Parts: sequence; C-alpha cells; structure tokens
Amino acid sequence: MNNSMISAMVAMSGIQQKLGVVSDNIANADTVGYKSKEATFEDVFAIVKQQPGAASSLAGRSTASGYNIGFGARMGDVTMNMTQGAMQTTGNPTDLAIQGDAMFRVSVDGKEGWTREGSFHFVPVANDPKSAYMATAQGYLLLDNQGDPIKVPAKTDIGIDDKGVIRSTDGQGRVTVVNKTVVENGQERQIPQSIGVDRVIHPEGLQQMDGNLFVLPANAQRAQVVGTMSADTEIRQGFLESSNVDLSSEMTDMMNVQRAYQLAARALSSSDQMMNLTNTIRG
Repeated sequence: MNNSMISAMVAMSGIQQKLGVVSDNIANADTVGYKSKEATFEDVFAIVKQQPGAASSLAGRSTASGYNIGFGARMGDVTMNMTQGAMQTTGNPTDLAIQGDAMFRVSVDGKEGWTREGSFHFVPVANDPKSAYMATAQGYLLLDNQGDPIKVPAKTDIGIDDKGVIRSTDGQGRVTVVNKTVVENGQERQIPQSIGVDRVIHPEGLQQMDGNLFVLPANAQRAQVVGTMSADTEIRQGFLESSNVDLSSEMTDMMNVQRAYQLAARALSSSDQMMNLTNTIRG
C-alpha cells in the first residue's frame, strides 16, 4: 500500500469523525443549555526520509538532507465551547438559567453530575406528601450547595434569587426561606438551602453522558475540574438558556467536510487505479 493511499484513508477516517461532531451540534441546536463541540486536527507524522544518493551529501547545500513523509491528518481532540447561550423567558418558576461560567449540580446514580439544562420540575418525596424534590427532565435530582437533594414545601410558590437561595410563599402570602438542618460539632442548626452551582475550571475534564449531562471520569479529581461558583455568576428564575450552536456556521462546516471527504475518496480511488496499472505492467 503506497503513501498516498494511506494518507487518503487516514484523512477519510478523521473527516468522518468531524462529520459526527458537526451532526451532533446540528441535532442539538434547539436543546436547552447545550454547548457546541469543536474538533481540532493534527498531522500524522511518520518518518524523515533521506535524499537519495549523492544529493544528500553535496557540499554547500542549504536545504535539509531529508524530508518529512506524513500520512494525512487525524482528529486530535474535541472540546466544548462554553460561550453563554441566549436567555429565553418562560415564566415557569422551576425553569432556571445560569448567567456565567457554571453548571447545576445534580445527582446521577448516587454521584455528582453537572448540567446547564435548567428545565426542572417537582417530583414527590416518598412518605412525605408535604415536600417535593426538584429534578431534571431525565429524573436526576437537583442538589444544593451541600450536596443534598433540594427539598421544598409542596403546593407552594417557589422563589429563587440570583444566588440560588430558595424561598416559599404559602397560600396566605407569607414568604419564608427554605432551611435545612445541618450538624456541626455535634450541634444542629438551620441554614438556608440554596441551589448547588459549580464553576467549571476545565470542561475538557468532564465526560459527557446522554441528556446533556456531564460526570467526572473514574480517574479525575473533582478539585481539578470544578470549583466554587464565582461572585459574578447569577441564577435566573423563569428563564432557560438556549443552545449556543451557530446553525449557519455548522451548516457551512458540514458542506466543507463533505467536500473534503469527496476529495479524499477521489485520492484513494486514484491511488488504487495507479496501483492496478503498476501491477499489470509487464517487462
């Protein structure tokens, strides 16, 4: 197999992966809180080939005695574009959006997970009809800043300020802060319960799951990936964050990718034809 055929095959494989990234972005152009992906490419370097014969040892030559032989390009990495999406007003008190570089903290099979999708709803608490949990559309419970599920009084109006502190309003118009009991040094005390929001330090350190959800890989350290919400980050109640996918840009990328794939396929076909001609030559 000659170098041109190898280069075309490697290029087609990388372009096909790029097409998958673009297709994923287009499919999620209307997904709440979705962050678009960006793919980077790198050369596949193989060997340095020396100039043949006496040409490699001529006195006074200014060019290198060898030249690089590469085998096309491959997709190196896929990163998330964390640019803020547009805010859409919904008026729904359980719809939340984050203004800033952060993610909602949720419970995923007993472990922490993160998402930008703020379309929450109430789910009943077993054996406690007076309370309700807040959960995502997929059923993952929203956590507070202590890592416990958000529990609010059922059948009341819920208000959430820009820092995530929760207040409830009963049927008589009385507003109270939703507190939770914590134990410190053997003593119980009440503290306000607020929405758990974490700042994403290294988005590339998160592993994406279905449903616009992210978790820590098995070997990752939490402190190296997420941290405390910054002071300028705010929570907006009654809003949802739109996807940050630029559909026109993605469609342009798709056309470019398709043309690049066609070019690589023609190069592969030409290499195959030349190899067949070479094999049929008789002395």
